[in-house]
Amino acid sequence: MHSKESIQQLFQSYYGEEGVEWYFSPGRVNVIGEHIDYNGGYVMPIAINYGVSAMVKRNSGNVIRIYAHDFQEELHIQRFDKIPMSIPGSWKSYVTGMLTIMQRKGIVLDGLDMLMASDLPIGAGLSSSAALECLIGYVFAGDYYDEDRTELAKDAQQAEHEFAGVMCGIMDQFAVACGKINNAMLLDCQKISCQYIPFDLGNYRLMVINSNKPRALADSKYNERLAECRKAMELLRFFHPVSNLVDVSSLSLAYLEDDTLYARAKHVISENNRVKLACNALLDGDILTLGQLMLQSHESLDEDYEVAGDELNTLIEYAMMVKECIGARMTGAGFGGCCIALVESGAEEKFSRYLRKKYKEKTGLHCEVFAIEVCDGVGRMDVGIF
Repeated sequence: MHSKESIQQLFQSYYGEEGVEWYFSPGRVNVIGEHIDYNGGYVMPIAINYGVSAMVKRNSGNVIRIYAHDFQEELHIQRFDKIPMSIPGSWKSYVTGMLTIMQRKGIVLDGLDMLMASDLPIGAGLSSSAALECLIGYVFAGDYYDEDRTELAKDAQQAEHEFAGVMCGIMDQFAVACGKINNAMLLDCQKISCQYIPFDLGNYRLMVINSNKPRALADSKYNERLAECRKAMELLRFFHPVSNLVDVSSLSLAYLEDDTLYARAKHVISENNRVKLACNALLDGDILTLGQLMLQSHESLDEDYEVAGDELNTLIEYAMMVKECIGARMTGAGFGGCCIALVESGAEEKFSRYLRKKYKEKTGLHCEVFAIEVCDGVGRMDVGIF
């Protein structure tokens, strides 16, 4: 998270005056429950203390100016009745998409100057797009969305579907909109209901490892896996009449003659069960079991869902060679991005040093390793909310 002083300095250097309102929208890490949010399952994300910071000053005109410091680009909207559409996947498409969704709902858009800066690795699978979508929604309509944070998540998800072309589940946006400090979220993606679980790891820290492998295939393969799961559900519905793939009995998988569809459905059903077991482990303070479930999750994502890849598998292999590490898994869509690991407190530097060395030797890539804290969802920082 950028400090208020640093983001204010950036705002002043670009706009020539001081900003007034300071916002932060967190990234998310999914502790366990990967690729099952769009299958109606349970997931366990947390909002983290890395994300997108913004400084804002309202103006009296009908002009929106949003400067993205990380891209050195500005989005300039002169007329609110003609919000320009941007190339899908660019940072501007998330902004204009969210503005369009709000405008459809009748939310009045005020003119403002805004500067954004992120300390979240872009494209690393920590939900920088959801952080941006929710930030835009909250900056323009914080009072409106405070009445129902779930509505903010749904609107941000719709913006992702329509304007980025990624048919994501609700998890990322929900975690960013509804995160709670020191708590994980047991999110039922079918009902879109959440139970907060105290995230007390005892003598362990949650570490993030950024593979720095570009996630070039992530979006296309995400939509491919979504289609495969829908096909599996279509076939299984004849034998097991349920609404979501996670609700199919594992015994019914025998009806799937296609090996690929069988493997995809197997992951979805087993991963949903691991989330429930992980919730119980957290409530019981059994962090060793949580670590084992994380490792099982990664193995399933690699072997049955086929979304890990060499770089992420290399990180998991070396992470588990450090005796103070009790569990690790990829997090996010896969094909690059990040892993997470549970590491004994006091061994963070040893773990980081070993992973950076071995990963560089094996892949030629540099990985970033850092500890994270669990924080609240998107909000205004200078009014006592945080």
